[in-house]
Amino acid sequence: MLNHFLLALALVLLSLSIGVVGHMYFDEMSFGKAVVASTTLMSGLGLSVLPESTHGQLFASLYGILCGYVYIATSSIIIAPVLHRILHKFHLDQ
Repeated sequence: MLNHFLLALALVLLSLSIGVVGHMYFDEMSFGKAVVASTTLMSGLGLSVLPESTHGQLFASLYGILCGYVYIATSSIIIAPVLHRILHKFHLDQ
C-alpha cells in the first residue's frame, strides 16, 4: 500500500509542477502566484488568479481538465489495493 501511496503522491507532484511551470510560462506569474493558482485548481476550488492572456486562459482550462483526470487516477491508485484485500477477505477473486 505504501508503493501505491508513493505512486499517487508522485503523480500529484508531477501534475502540480506542470501547473506551476505552465502558469509561469504562459501567464508570466511569479512562482508564489503560480503555486497558489495550480494548487487551487488541482484541489477543485477553481481559479484563484484569473489569467490575463489568452494563452494563459487556454492553459488554465486545459490544466483544469487534467486535474480532474489526476484526481480520478490518484483515487483509483489509492483504492485499488484496499479493494484487492477486501476481495481476498471474502474469497471473491475466484
